[in-house]
Amino acid sequence: MLTLIGDILNWAAAGVMFPLLFVPLAFLLSEKRPLLAWALTVLTVVAAGLAFAWLTPILEITPSAQKLVWFSGLFALTVAAVTAAGFGRAALGLSTIFDAVTRKTGRIVMWLLLAMALIQFGVVVLRYVFGLNYIFMQESITYMHGAVFLLAGGYALLTDDHVRVDIFYREAPPRRKALVDLAGTYLLLFPVCILLLWTASPYVARSWAVGEGSNESSGIQALFILKSFIPAFAVLMMMAGFVNASRAAAQLKERG
Repeated sequence: MLTLIGDILNWAAAGVMFPLLFVPLAFLLSEKRPLLAWALTVLTVVAAGLAFAWLTPILEITPSAQKLVWFSGLFALTVAAVTAAGFGRAALGLSTIFDAVTRKTGRIVMWLLLAMALIQFGVVVLRYVFGLNYIFMQESITYMHGAVFLLAGGYALLTDDHVRVDIFYREAPPRRKALVDLAGTYLLLFPVCILLLWTASPYVARSWAVGEGSNESSGIQALFILKSFIPAFAVLMMMAGFVNASRAAAQLKERG
């Protein structure tokens, strides 16, 4: 039952997130070329659907009629809501929300770096001074390490703290940088995040279904929480990508 609920929630979330990803692109094209914006969106959706149908046997994803109903219904409602609000207003409003969520999450989990250092210091002192070893303390470092690198990934993208090879990008004019950011978000970031979300969701759902814990009896019996950081990473990266794409679209419109 828990796995079924998780699958339905995944399809429902996809029905909302998938059309929202195209809002910055539609915002860029909608003012002067509304027909092109809709045509591009429709073609992208059709291409994504065909690609998904091709990937389904490989990924072993078998959507039921109930899941498709949730997906189609929320997809239609999301498109209608965005259209009614306007692409510009939707891009600005969602960008503000996604930016706040991503930055707040990153700033919170960065405090875990201090906790990791203190606990690691305690582990060393207990082991080499007092001859004591606690598995749960060692595993907690792994949990916090995973949380920092996965949940702060979106924050690092927003603040441009990821390592990049920017030999050409660094000296490029603002318009070219905006084009690179927009193309990179739609051609690389979003597809990888969507694929990661779909492939990781069954893996995480199975862990939650069995209440997976540590192999050690004295370890942390919440391995399902650690694995949940994977889809959370994909969602936060998509939020950060949405913010960057909205900024790039706005810059291109101003200079267009």
